[in-house]
Amino acid sequence: MSQFQRFEIPGHVRFVEVKGGLPRVLVTSRWSTAEIYLHGAHVTAFQKTGEPPLLFLSESSKFAPGMPIRGGVPVIFPWFGPREQLPAHGFARTVSWDLLGSTLLDDGAVRLRLRLPSIGSYEVEFVVTVGATLRMALYVRNAGRFGANFESCLHTYFQVSSIHAISISGLEGARYFDKVANTNATEGPAPLRVGGEVDRVYPGTTETVEISDPGHSRRIRIGKTGSKSTVVWNPWIDKSNQLPDFGAEDYLQMVCVESGNIGEDAVILPPGEVAVLAVEIASDITDR
Repeated sequence: MSQFQRFEIPGHVRFVEVKGGLPRVLVTSRWSTAEIYLHGAHVTAFQKTGEPPLLFLSESSKFAPGMPIRGGVPVIFPWFGPREQLPAHGFARTVSWDLLGSTLLDDGAVRLRLRLPSIGSYEVEFVVTVGATLRMALYVRNAGRFGANFESCLHTYFQVSSIHAISISGLEGARYFDKVANTNATEGPAPLRVGGEVDRVYPGTTETVEISDPGHSRRIRIGKTGSKSTVVWNPWIDKSNQLPDFGAEDYLQMVCVESGNIGEDAVILPPGEVAVLAVEIASDITDR
């Protein structure tokens, strides 16, 4: 790992080689720890001192070149979902990103900058700041001569005490496309509870979403800017058994609340312009 020594910060940033020979960055801030793989610029862990892990990572996940990592925060770009004869969710999550720099900020947070190898007319950077919150920002510049359009998403897997106990607020009254039922619908007035397979795309949603997890006595807030779409996903039992990199009971301890711009919210980017998708994840321990 000698090629990364110049990016190490004693006590704060360290590099190790783990499963599949993929470089992993271990980050320590005043408040928290995190781990980030250069493969996919993938944040696989974030944990505040005294709290349970905030991100879910499947023990069945494949750690291999060309394969996505199941859990954490996959970076989805430049399309969301399947494409005929192309990788699902784009190529950003399955290639190695370049590390541009690591910085210890004055407040004790740690910031890493990563760059996607140049493909087409896009110049893409991902900035991760590990501190009292987890902040992530995806910068996409259209370096071409013509307008471009793309989809992007930070496909975040959250660790929960039990899928049966949590509720998700901030989407009340929002319209959504239900990919399980293949129909359009409108969310009810109460916070969402998950009692089966859920795969919903909420267009035109820009507000903060909150996960209430009484089992962990915790609230998780997902704030975002530059994002018009929210996705909520849990594969439940049958689909879990169809996923080779997902444990049969993993669905019980996770829920995805994803922030991005997909479908009707896809980004149209003129030449020379930059689009920024930023997400900040914060958590609070409630009264036990």
